[in-house]
Amino acid sequence: MKALLIVLALGGLVAAGFSGTAVDPSCLRDGPEYIGADGCKKCHFTQWMSWKKTEMAKAFDSLKPGEAAEAKAKHGLDAAKDYTKDASCVSCHVTGYGKPGGYPAIEEGKTWTAEETERAKSMEGVQCESCHGPGSQTVPFKKDNENYKKADVLKLGMVEPNAENCAQCHNSKNPTAGDDYKLDYEALTKDDKKIHKHKKLKYEH
Repeated sequence: MKALLIVLALGGLVAAGFSGTAVDPSCLRDGPEYIGADGCKKCHFTQWMSWKKTEMAKAFDSLKPGEAAEAKAKHGLDAAKDYTKDASCVSCHVTGYGKPGGYPAIEEGKTWTAEETERAKSMEGVQCESCHGPGSQTVPFKKDNENYKKADVLKLGMVEPNAENCAQCHNSKNPTAGDDYKLDYEALTKDDKKIHKHKKLKYEH
């Protein structure tokens, strides 16, 4: 009986990926998912209020017929066309496109479920997580650990905003940017009309 218990215990360790060291519990949990800006505003209300007024927040609306007509006309786009069903446009005007918890991917011939339709609505616009990473794990962790360290939340899905991340959409392939477009990251991140005002955090992380 004792031998059997030992065998079972060893089997459990092998199944858990035992390699002579303690098993990291993080390997057993699901990956981070997108939760939407409403999940962030509880702790970052000032930033959320500032963001709501920005071009990023209203990015999805610009794809609708009649919206941003002057800008569209300037770049040869049909202002009367509905671009909200065009995946090549939508992916840069929403949050977490095609990723867990994020805006559902647009697939030809596929009808969204009620859950996907509701989720899509909540993920319209370029929200907090587009720059800071999915928050399903970081938000509850930060709530329980106010004096958290940045290294801790980076392991849980948070990312640091950087030019490379912005350049995924802010590039010359953008039909309203032009072939000679160059991302000015410093100017972009200092423009309160495009992102949000920055407020000093309570703790140094």
